[in-house]
Amino acid sequence: MNQNNISFSRAETCTVMEPIHSNIFGNVHGGELMKLMDIIAGITASKHANGMVVTARVDELEFHKSINIGAVVTCVGQLSYVGNTSLQVMVTVLVHEIERYSEPEVALTAFFTMVHLKDHKPSPVPPLYPTTKEEKELFALGEQKYKEIKAKMSKKS
Repeated sequence: MNQNNISFSRAETCTVMEPIHSNIFGNVHGGELMKLMDIIAGITASKHANGMVVTARVDELEFHKSINIGAVVTCVGQLSYVGNTSLQVMVTVLVHEIERYSEPEVALTAFFTMVHLKDHKPSPVPPLYPTTKEEKELFALGEQKYKEIKAKMSKKS
């Protein structure tokens, strides 16, 4: 498998939400889910960069659906775009209620900007070559997000 395509760097994990993950209302804490998303984003970016990455930014973190104790959560990270030293990772959290049959539903989404580091300094990453139609669409979305972030950062300067 080619390391420079989106499918190589994809990362996924599943876990059951337990009482330790919840608030007093029986819903899973947003922070628990964000931590899981950050881990998956890091794994996704590290696979492509072949090295250590750190989280530089989280954009458009959207909570679409609450998650209850006992639900199975699947967290998926997909590389969507790479710059010179940074990587855009789209992370999706799906929820599957075990007590009743249901198709997995999107519960959270976010874009993570990860930066590749060598010797504690930003370091170049390999280019990304989308191959399928879906990968090209994801790449275009990631490139758009990358440009939006760059524009926001230049306005702050």
